[in-house]
Amino acid sequence: MTEMKLVLCATDGSEHAYKALEFAADLAQSKNAELLVVHVHRVRGSERISREMQELERIEQVRVTEAGILRSVAERIASEGAKVARTKGVSGVESLVVEGDPARGIVETAKTRGADAIVIGSRGLGDLQGLLLGSVSHKVAHLAPCTTIIVH
Repeated sequence: MTEMKLVLCATDGSEHAYKALEFAADLAQSKNAELLVVHVHRVRGSERISREMQELERIEQVRVTEAGILRSVAERIASEGAKVARTKGVSGVESLVVEGDPARGIVETAKTRGADAIVIGSRGLGDLQGLLLGSVSHKVAHLAPCTTIIVH
């Protein structure tokens, strides 16, 4: 088998993504490769502050926006994935959050980072639109610049 330097694992926090993360961690460890855990979130969110949040902001002296909450959740999903990989013994782990279309974000990140393989779950937290337009994993497999492993 060929040498691997970087394995990219896409995660959305779903059960299938967790299985993919475990597989990616095992692969990275066995190949002595780095592991990049990527979460792509579609919705940027609003910078507006609701009336309720304005009161919280005044009392707590913190700025809370929808965009900030969504970004915080995205960062937590990615960092939790990286933590799981570290507990599996992978030493070189990085987490990354990207905004935009999930399939495009994963593929573009794989291209720019020079990933040797992408590991992704077969089903995520997608909705009816995903069923009608095709799953993220299917799109990634067709657009990826490298080997794509879809974990079920």
